[in-house]
Amino acid sequence: MISGVHQLRIPFPEGMERQTNAYVIEGSKGSILVDCGWDSSEAVWAFREELRVDRLSFEDINWIVVTHIHPDHYGLASKLRDLCQAKIVMHRTEAALIESRYVHAERLADEMVAMLVAAGVPGDEAAEMREATLWARQFVTPVEPDIVVDTGDTVSNGTFQFEVVHTPGHSPSHIGLYEPRKRRFFCGDHVLFDAIPHVGIDPQSGDDPAGDYVESLRDLSEMPVSFVFPGHGPVFNSLSIRVEEILRLHHARKQQVLSVLEEGLKTPYEVASELGWHLNGSDADYGDLPLRDRRAAVCEVLAWMKRLAIEGKVAPLDRDGKTVYLAK
Repeated sequence: MISGVHQLRIPFPEGMERQTNAYVIEGSKGSILVDCGWDSSEAVWAFREELRVDRLSFEDINWIVVTHIHPDHYGLASKLRDLCQAKIVMHRTEAALIESRYVHAERLADEMVAMLVAAGVPGDEAAEMREATLWARQFVTPVEPDIVVDTGDTVSNGTFQFEVVHTPGHSPSHIGLYEPRKRRFFCGDHVLFDAIPHVGIDPQSGDDPAGDYVESLRDLSEMPVSFVFPGHGPVFNSLSIRVEEILRLHHARKQQVLSVLEEGLKTPYEVASELGWHLNGSDADYGDLPLRDRRAAVCEVLAWMKRLAIEGKVAPLDRDGKTVYLAK
């Protein structure tokens, strides 16, 4: 533990070998929890055990700050609010996406299929991709926030006075918490030490998530930070170095997309099929990826093609109901 901060490792549902980092931040006026994990029996048990080991209890938590509403950061918020009698805090725009994402998920899934087909994904594959994330609904209990925040707002527990930092890209209204006196930054999935956060186009992402992500990363590069507390992986202390690494990798990926487009008219699906990918730490072809990862790959490529179009480097064209891109 770094003074006043407890890291809780909350497992994904059974069969998924990953964890979400949740953080309990102690203060003179109560504790803040940052993110919470899936609504699963494994997660609830892990919370109880991690709190017990750190000599904490549910009653110690007064605020639950959700960095974004992806299931692994938001799913358990409703149950924890009841257990802790705490208030849920999130960005006002992120809160507006809850109903369409989790209450009317079938409608959102249909919009995703239409988007994928327009991006060149064959109809049968797009239909299979539709189901690729619907299963996650069983691990989310939708709940509206008690407090909505925006850039410049503060969240305080007496000891820590956090500034809300808007960091869009991985999700449209992702937020982080920054404590300027102690130089601590709780960043959710915006910056990870040992992985590149997914950034892709989807029906809720906004028009230019790749551009939003790069811009928000650059905004962080000069922020004085001693410790970074990410949503996955290890805590680290080299924010500016890691930001530069991610920016460099993103630029390289954008250039790879552009190089494929210079061969001629292509859909996002065709570009994704020609690029190299990573699977479990190894290089992989698009066809080797699991269905959920193939969908993420198409969404990522679509985000870069939209960014290249905004920069004037490629042009989108309609061809038989599908969008193709041409390098200028």
